[in-house]
Amino acid sequence: MKHLHDSQYVFLEPIRPPFPFLIVLGVLVVVVSLAADWLNGLPVQLVGPILYPIERILNAVFFPDLQTPLRPNGSALLVLLPTLALFAAIYFAARGVFRAVMRVLRPFVGRR
Repeated sequence: MKHLHDSQYVFLEPIRPPFPFLIVLGVLVVVVSLAADWLNGLPVQLVGPILYPIERILNAVFFPDLQTPLRPNGSALLVLLPTLALFAAIYFAARGVFRAVMRVLRPFVGRR
């Protein structure tokens, strides 16, 4: 049997959690919820009035019968984050489809 190590030291792998992404996601959820709670306690409303026109226009387009409430800061932040994530997902999906179509059409463009 072949000796694997020339030295007498044994390398121990560090202990890693099986799903580090879930731990980071859990910490992020706790931090965002604490920030939303803190924002709701502020006397000045900043995020809610900024989000209200955007949410009202989107609700008028997609859900005409829905009434849009003016949300406090923390609640508006919790509505704004998934809305931005949705817009980012739509943007990156559209950009990916456009690039794929252009890659397919590239050999045909320029030929006459």
